[in-house]
Amino acid sequence: MAKTKKYLRKRKKRQAKKGGKLASPSLANFQLRQARSWALFECRVNAEWQDTMQISQLCVARRSPLGEIAAGIFLVDLACLGVKNAYATIFHSESAYRKELLSRLSMHQSMVTCELDLVAKIVAEAVNYAAGLGFKPHKDIKQALLVMGEAHPENCTEAIPTGGPEGKPFFVNGPYDDVDRVLRILDRHVGQGNYHFLMQMGDPFLDEFEDDMDEDWEEE
Repeated sequence: MAKTKKYLRKRKKRQAKKGGKLASPSLANFQLRQARSWALFECRVNAEWQDTMQISQLCVARRSPLGEIAAGIFLVDLACLGVKNAYATIFHSESAYRKELLSRLSMHQSMVTCELDLVAKIVAEAVNYAAGLGFKPHKDIKQALLVMGEAHPENCTEAIPTGGPEGKPFFVNGPYDDVDRVLRILDRHVGQGNYHFLMQMGDPFLDEFEDDMDEDWEEE
């Protein structure tokens, strides 16, 4: 899987130094609101997104009349936590988008093109499923959704799987998850014995992706 989150955080710092960063929250939102009306360039999802035991990567990209590419990225856990991370940024060109983002997303997962409505449906189903378990999406989902723009997930006929192999929530911890808190929330919302969990020492992908993750996706 791709080592995306740490890269994106570093990229924000590099862009700030170069003057290419979305300068402030208000300016960022203005730019991204403009981007939502840009022509849809492409949508990508990892090829094995229907395997809920994998973390899925989703990307929506739009192109401006001047050739800029706005990208909204979602890290999705369909088995339990929903949208674990989300981010949006604007690249000055298609080549920069492909080199700086798409190549990273494709490093450890095969990223295939897909319809916008499928991305929207995966995100919506992940958010709804996680909400029923007591978790809310990462705060930056709002920016990523600005890039997504108008979509019609209800028009997508693809079934979106949630939960683990037995249909129960299945929590696999990342290196920076507060395990005790997650289990406490699951105990409260679904009850002991009604979910599965697997503790792991670390995952190179998640270690890179989650090391700066806020905990506001968890709701008590």
